[in-house]
Amino acid sequence: MKSRVIWRWLLPIMAVTLLLTACRTSPQPAAERGDLDILLDHPEVTQADPDRIVLHLLSFHTGQEFEFWKWLGEQYTREHPNVEIQVDFISSDDYFTDSKLLASFASGHGPDVFFVSPGTIRRFENAGILEPLTAEFSPEIRQDFNDAALESVTLGGQIYAVPFETELLGLYYNEAMFREKGIRPPATWAELEAAAQALKSPGVSGLTMETFQSVYQNFAWLPFLWQIGADLVSEDGRTSGLDAPGADKMFRFFRDMADRGLLNMHPSRPTTDIGILASGETAMQVSGTWNIRMLETIYADKPIGVVPLPVPDGGQPVTIAGGWKIGVNHFSKNADEAKKFVMWAFAGEPELPLKWVSEVKFAYSPRKSVMEAGGELYQKGLRQVFTEQIYGTERQEPQYPAEISGIFTDSLQRLLYGGALPDDLAASTYRQITDYLTDSEK
Repeated sequence: MKSRVIWRWLLPIMAVTLLLTACRTSPQPAAERGDLDILLDHPEVTQADPDRIVLHLLSFHTGQEFEFWKWLGEQYTREHPNVEIQVDFISSDDYFTDSKLLASFASGHGPDVFFVSPGTIRRFENAGILEPLTAEFSPEIRQDFNDAALESVTLGGQIYAVPFETELLGLYYNEAMFREKGIRPPATWAELEAAAQALKSPGVSGLTMETFQSVYQNFAWLPFLWQIGADLVSEDGRTSGLDAPGADKMFRFFRDMADRGLLNMHPSRPTTDIGILASGETAMQVSGTWNIRMLETIYADKPIGVVPLPVPDGGQPVTIAGGWKIGVNHFSKNADEAKKFVMWAFAGEPELPLKWVSEVKFAYSPRKSVMEAGGELYQKGLRQVFTEQIYGTERQEPQYPAEISGIFTDSLQRLLYGGALPDDLAASTYRQITDYLTDSEK
């Protein structure tokens, strides 16, 4: 998409205030370090050595993932005694919506190191917040990263973050429910609908996928649009891609699912949480690789399997690839040291990034050397299904402007709750996106 045209009119401060998360995570518990006022002030740590550098890494992760960042900081300090990594916690809601946090970046007082996604990186770059890392990526380092991963952090020829994980979507299902009914996990849309109908019962929905209006809704629904050969934006970025033949097919299919009561319209928790399936609330759930560790530990006794996303007749197998990237605040007084830290952590020896994608959580690494070092770790249990049947069918999460993402999620809400006719909805969504792109060209 020729996104430079789309974004050139945005003012930096507008870009920051439009910040949205690419994935809606589970509600975060209160944290000991969650005082936002203290966090944004970045109080200096009392230290005997005046030359000691303190880098603030802002994380919304919880549990084992949060502990990893603290551990990573400690490892860096061991190798660089003059540097301390202060890992600050902030809830995911505050991270993406709190006005103080957004204002801190706009004024140049945000954390030294923070996380971006395809849904936010362009806004940060447009606002001048991200420090370029291009010079740090030697030819050898570039060669080790997948081309698609580097493209996801490259804007205007500059690399602005280090990608460190690739997360894919699949269809999780309750194996016991399927065995009881004597049916196979679905491979097609028709089989998906039939299975949802057969397994639906009082208190158990047929299928759970994101129905809440959010950027994660785009993430979860886009693969089904891609499977039929349609897209929100055409390849040249000038019009919507919803004028492709059969572009309304996805809208019609899921409208029928909703009308028949086969979708979980009011899930008990965020749909990124596999606990919806594990608790027996639903028979099937569209979710991602990030749930594998939960299924290997907390829900190890639950009969849960996973298959690729079902495909329509004549469609192509495709999933979506997301994942966080780590960047440096351009306005940080310690930006040079922060750049050294993020490159050391995820662009250096493969042991550190491998620990994140194999032990802390399950994801694929965007680096060839890390994937090679992981070896058999990608062939265990449900990981093997993702590795052998889903990995390799992915498309990168697109860097759509918030306006286009908003048009799509609004269309999905009208589809699910507003009673809009699928054919009319596909046509109106095409017009809205095309009008936006046309106006952006002026």
